[in-house]
Amino acid sequence: MHIAIDAQPLLEQSAGVTYYSKGLIEAVLKQDQKNHYDLLLWRLFPKKPLAMFGGGWNFSYRYQRFFPYKVFYKLHKLGIDIPLELFFGRHDLYFFSNFVIYPHFKGKSVILIHDLTFEKVPQYVARRNVEFLRKFVPPSVAKADHVVVNCEFTKKELIESYRVPAEKVTVAYPGVDPKSFYPRSAKDKEEIKKKYGITKPFLLFLGTLEPRKNVPAILKAYADLPNRRDFNLVLAGKKGWLFEEIFRTVADLGLEEDVVFTGYVPEEDRPKLMSAAEVFVFPSFFEGFGMPVVEAQACGTPVVTSNTTSLPEAAGDGGVLVDPRDVGAIGNAIAEILSSPSLRDELIRKGLKNSRRFRWEDSGRKLVKIFNGLSA
Repeated sequence: MHIAIDAQPLLEQSAGVTYYSKGLIEAVLKQDQKNHYDLLLWRLFPKKPLAMFGGGWNFSYRYQRFFPYKVFYKLHKLGIDIPLELFFGRHDLYFFSNFVIYPHFKGKSVILIHDLTFEKVPQYVARRNVEFLRKFVPPSVAKADHVVVNCEFTKKELIESYRVPAEKVTVAYPGVDPKSFYPRSAKDKEEIKKKYGITKPFLLFLGTLEPRKNVPAILKAYADLPNRRDFNLVLAGKKGWLFEEIFRTVADLGLEEDVVFTGYVPEEDRPKLMSAAEVFVFPSFFEGFGMPVVEAQACGTPVVTSNTTSLPEAAGDGGVLVDPRDVGAIGNAIAEILSSPSLRDELIRKGLKNSRRFRWEDSGRKLVKIFNGLSA
């Protein structure tokens, strides 16, 4: 088969959606020795070709060099559909990696749905994104020949919300790269602390600074720790929408000297920060999966996370689960880990074991099976 992959979302700065899509696509390209793939990209007059997956005999980069993606996207939003064949030629199957199917004359389609945040908790999503996704995701799911999601929680929500037959939806978990996410040496830990100006043992949150991540609750729990001044709290990640409350909370609680904001953390630094932390704290209100929880476990760091949405599925028995709205419970979980070496060792052991459940190879194999099944 000649398969087209919508690779445009991979050009965005790394975040959950991009990370999952890229890992899944890369796993497919490495494993499928039967089909040929075209990675569809909109690049006006590129000076040099992209090589996000290197080179390989079973895939090619296909560029639309003369028609701007922004124009194509806006026309689609307005209901003016231009088929992809006009820009990229015909394909037997399309894999759309970011919620929405774009128009095409022929060829079957598989769509990747990352979460239903925009349906279930729209208050945590920018209004323009809610409007766009609510308009285009339901018809995209209906049109698709198969739907891929990243966890059982999202599959259940998708079936309930859009009345999708269960057999039309496949769970393909994100994977953890064991070459990147593993417990680091004492030297690596000290170097990463020095790089980001961390002067004490520290608690870590890593993610976009936005309301859904519940960072003010982390700050309040940290402020109430009896031995707080023995630790830094590191908030690692770029500013998202409505991030101002986080900085106001830091000021209101008088935590300016002890809270470290790193800004966006490059991929190569993520596992080093996770490995160096005493506790990884991630009490998010809503997650499509919650990959940072599993990555922290793979780095040998105890995890405190929420008992809601997909996070229990991600953490398994290798994390302490708390009500994200209960600041006291968050603080108690952190304090217990810091004061109990036996609990810490148990969480590290169980977390490392749990993280090994998530392999890109397994999920890539599932996707190839779906593609081949649709060719029958």
